[in-house]
Amino acid sequence: MFQNFPPNINPQLFSILAVAVGAAIVDDFDVNEQNSIGNWVILVGQYLLTYAAQQALIEGRIDNYNVNINSRKAKSGGSPYTSSHNKSNQNQRNEVDYLLRALQRMQQEIEKIKETIDENQS
Repeated sequence: MFQNFPPNINPQLFSILAVAVGAAIVDDFDVNEQNSIGNWVILVGQYLLTYAAQQALIEGRIDNYNVNINSRKAKSGGSPYTSSHNKSNQNQRNEVDYLLRALQRMQQEIEKIKETIDENQS
């Protein structure tokens, strides 16, 4: 289901998209709902970060690439980070387009919800 999410896009753009989504939905909730939803999202993020950090630590130990960058070994060129593991950024346009389409669909859904709310209030 989430094989291509999150897409490989610029981290700054990825963060800005989160801001845009937050700004798009903030008016739909009162302050208590915002607080509750925001704390829930933060908790999900904390769980993901903790799980990923532990998994990365274990994998690093298995692959033997955990490096103390302040050690003599790392400073003398013994770090795996000094090798050339360059990845191409040439395929990012498709991922940006994917996110832009997703944002457009979300905005359309938000507008439909707002219209439904306005109709029900009339």
